[in-house]
Amino acid sequence: MSRYEVRIVGFGGQGVITLSKMIITASSLYEDLAATQTEAYSSSARGGKCWAEIVIDLDKKVKLIDYPKAMQPYDFLIILSEEAAGDVKSDHLKINENSGFLVWDTSTIQKFRSVKRINKAIGIPVQKMAVEKFGNMVFGNSILFGIFTILSGIFSEESAIETIKKFVPAATLDKNLEAFELGKQEANEFLKQLKGAKN
Repeated sequence: MSRYEVRIVGFGGQGVITLSKMIITASSLYEDLAATQTEAYSSSARGGKCWAEIVIDLDKKVKLIDYPKAMQPYDFLIILSEEAAGDVKSDHLKINENSGFLVWDTSTIQKFRSVKRINKAIGIPVQKMAVEKFGNMVFGNSILFGIFTILSGIFSEESAIETIKKFVPAATLDKNLEAFELGKQEANEFLKQLKGAKN
């Protein structure tokens, strides 16, 4: 099966929906892959629970996603709030070479019990890094997009950069590209550690 399923969960204001739209844009517009995106957020919106799911078919011959919602176990999970972390179980992720990644924000999540049982879990203080290095938490999206680009391998870095150009104001492009590079570095370092652990 060539479906690749992603779930992003956090709270309103963290860029959950925007990040999901960046992923689907890079996949469908620039890589010509069939993809769908679904989303939901509480009526309180900013600060309320928020999630988005992306389904991508990695087979370029497929032109239509037959079922748009992601199904457990997922290929990729991004968890950005403690409430969302409490819902995650180790069997929520697929276990194979190109899947099973969990990315979580250590600056917003203090307790994440099930993370110890997940092999491909990368904890990064995304929000803290975005504020300290770039002056605003909105740059966390580009950090996460860089991480996803490297770990998933679904679309090229060129496609990712073109996507960033479409989504961010021209005045912030350079900073967003720096944030994207930072995310790539974190992901590449994580992959090195994974490889070292296997040897």
